[in-house]
Amino acid sequence: MRTVIVSTILALLIGQTAGAEPYWAQISLQTTVQNTPKVVAAMDKLMSSKVGQTFPGRMLLQSNVADGADPSTHTVVPIYKSAADRAAFMGRLLPSKEWSEFQTTLERLGQPGGTVLYRNFLSWGDINDTDSVWMAHAFSVTDPAAFAAALNAFMNSPTGKKGPGQVYLSGVVAGGISPVSHVVSVGYASTTEMAEWLPVRDGSSDWAAFLAAAGRAGTYLGATMAVDVKTYGSLSMKEVVAP
Repeated sequence: MRTVIVSTILALLIGQTAGAEPYWAQISLQTTVQNTPKVVAAMDKLMSSKVGQTFPGRMLLQSNVADGADPSTHTVVPIYKSAADRAAFMGRLLPSKEWSEFQTTLERLGQPGGTVLYRNFLSWGDINDTDSVWMAHAFSVTDPAAFAAALNAFMNSPTGKKGPGQVYLSGVVAGGISPVSHVVSVGYASTTEMAEWLPVRDGSSDWAAFLAAAGRAGTYLGATMAVDVKTYGSLSMKEVVAP
């Protein structure tokens, strides 16, 4: 159990791919309702420690609201400006006592799930730190350039410009064998904001054009929803994704 948790969270915090673009990871954790406050407390303790305060990005601790048959209850999402930032943090984290204590605590609180590493390509909208409801739309893309162009065209269309929140296009760097190659992440201020926006989007010709173009470039595989429980880190979302 300890080996699994160490290797899984190591992938979360560090990754193995270099690049100047923002990189982020998604790691799933299954715990119980009773243990949820303890998971939050463990994250608080690590991130408020001397080594945790050197974390050079933004980290989201999320509660999974809708994720199908996935038994995971929570997701941790660390976001870095670059792979170099992640590697530097690893050098400080691994030798620390706080890291060892964090691993030991998680062993008692739950089971680790899958980990996926992403590279962020493009972003749109109002990039802020207050959006707390996240939809992750998964795609299997066969023509990445055409897919990115289709999404960019929609986001710059009259309808796309009306959309609330923030939108990101990311590609899977590592995460096991899966048909998912790209994810479009959309952040909303609330589920109400999302519910009011979707009929506007879905009824537009701009959205219809995107669906047709995206359908020629790949296959839509479905979506999951998560809500932020707590955020950590010294950088804002805008600072992390800024070129």
